[in-house]
Amino acid sequence: MSATDYVSTWMYVESPQEGGLYPQVGGLTTSQATQNIYWRCVYTFFWSAKAFLKKEGVRLLLFTNVATLPVVGGIDLNRALADFGVELVTLRYTWAPAGTRRPWFNQYFLFDILDYAAGRLDADDTLLVMDNDCLIVGDLDPAFALARRDGALLITVDVGADEDANGLSRRQAMDVYAEVGGARPASPPDYFGGEFYGLSGALLARLLPLAKEVRIKNDALAAAGQAYFSDEAHFFSYLMWRLGLRAPNANAIARRIWTTWKLNNTEAADLKRPVWHLPSEKTYGFADLFARLAAGQSIPTDPVRLNAWLARLMGVGRKSARKFIGHFLRAARRRLRRPA
Repeated sequence: MSATDYVSTWMYVESPQEGGLYPQVGGLTTSQATQNIYWRCVYTFFWSAKAFLKKEGVRLLLFTNVATLPVVGGIDLNRALADFGVELVTLRYTWAPAGTRRPWFNQYFLFDILDYAAGRLDADDTLLVMDNDCLIVGDLDPAFALARRDGALLITVDVGADEDANGLSRRQAMDVYAEVGGARPASPPDYFGGEFYGLSGALLARLLPLAKEVRIKNDALAAAGQAYFSDEAHFFSYLMWRLGLRAPNANAIARRIWTTWKLNNTEAADLKRPVWHLPSEKTYGFADLFARLAAGQSIPTDPVRLNAWLARLMGVGRKSARKFIGHFLRAARRRLRRPA
């Protein structure tokens, strides 16, 4: 039986009782307007997957906690994603940590996804899980092959040793590593993931039992008000460290690319990566792309031309004056709308 490759993203819809915070977009996480920002990204994510993934047999999955998707901008997402061949997988959020932290409250939903996948994937299968503000802009066959060979795809995020990364710095994480089990690292460990995870079925079978063991200790730290793995990337990085996977191997596949007037780290090498994570484009580039798709506007279909067109739209590959001015003006309008 041949192996299966899965490409996925996720969308967790928070209840009024949960009331988490999404610092990048502002607004109430429980409002439909805020949630639609992310639903638009879900649509463009799978649109890009259909445009660039030509390998037969790749399965597309959307993980969410709702059974029925909304209509956004005139697009019925249930029908549209079904047309893309997307399978909807509805999961309960059971991995939320015991702490009271609200920003990015939903991030541990990743482990509900991995828990589900561990029961579905055979050893040679692979699963890629990406944030929905990612675009697939190239061939992912090398990513699938690398995940099968190494077990996991690890990308490093440019986070300083003492920089707060969702409630915990890499240096502070050293103490948490020692608390939950295993020797204390000799230096601040790498911070993997946060937007892109790739795993083989074989590694998932090893990872989930360890994750469940460590979860108990991490929750005890959180409940006691002590430093704990406050987001899923810190938790995942620790699991990789315990499994002996401590070096990045997938930085050429995906990267967190900032494109704002204040923070812009794009580079020419980004144009060769098959996955762009574009967190600052949620309310700009993705909104523009979604509007064009919803309106049926003409968009290049040749992959080379489409890649170049998306790069201009999203400001990837070189610093763009148009993108700089656009982000600056949008930031200024948001400040003007804030109550005094």
